[in-house]
Amino acid sequence: MGKKVSELLGEPEIAGATLESKKSLIKNVAFGLGGLVGEALADVAVKDASLPGDHEGLFYVAVGETKVSFFSMRPGLFRPSLDRLLVERPRSEVRAVEIEKGLMPTVHFIFEDGTHYVLKCPRAYLGKMKKVREVLLES
Repeated sequence: MGKKVSELLGEPEIAGATLESKKSLIKNVAFGLGGLVGEALADVAVKDASLPGDHEGLFYVAVGETKVSFFSMRPGLFRPSLDRLLVERPRSEVRAVEIEKGLMPTVHFIFEDGTHYVLKCPRAYLGKMKKVREVLLES
């Protein structure tokens, strides 16, 4: 998938992971931002949780040299494939990426303008999601 992602990003993909939306999660999210990310968000008015592009289903988050992008995915015979670009933001706008513990960990992406995306990470992709978080928070 890396070659196609890099073409769509317009730059090499550094890290990426497959995620899922859970509409019920968005309605019931109770995220204690202060305890998890501390001072990093002291000056950000975090908006209600949402989904990138209001898409429900499978997502792929890709991190390039200067961008972070969220793509929809379509089911395939053997594995899902990229569908379309939903949201693209500069990496510099990422304020926090938190991964909660659990059987299917919840992932929170928070941006400078307070945008707050909440997605689920299948266990099989947790290592890749941790790499995404590491790359996003190093800059």
